[in-house]
Amino acid sequence: DTEGLKSLFAQTALDLTVLTFIYLPTFYVFKAGVFSGSADPAVWLSSGLDSYTTNFSKDEFDLVRVWAPADLICFSVPLYLRLPVRHVVSFVWTAYLSFARGGH
Repeated sequence: DTEGLKSLFAQTALDLTVLTFIYLPTFYVFKAGVFSGSADPAVWLSSGLDSYTTNFSKDEFDLVRVWAPADLICFSVPLYLRLPVRHVVSFVWTAYLSFARGGH
């Protein structure tokens, strides 16, 4: 099914783009808000985006390594299984990222 495969790869590409340019910066800004010790959102934004750019290459490598196959599976399973598959992978990914970047 050529159309189905095109759709699968388009969904995966869109999700990886959102994870890269929305999820990761948001993760680092919220982390900065919790751990910066400042009440100024401008400090959170600056510190979070600095962490995002500093860790970008390692995070992007890990993100693609985890989420590309996970998305291919998630978008291939029946509709009723997509959320459970997505939630399990999201939980493991967020735990990994928190442990890997917790001390930085």
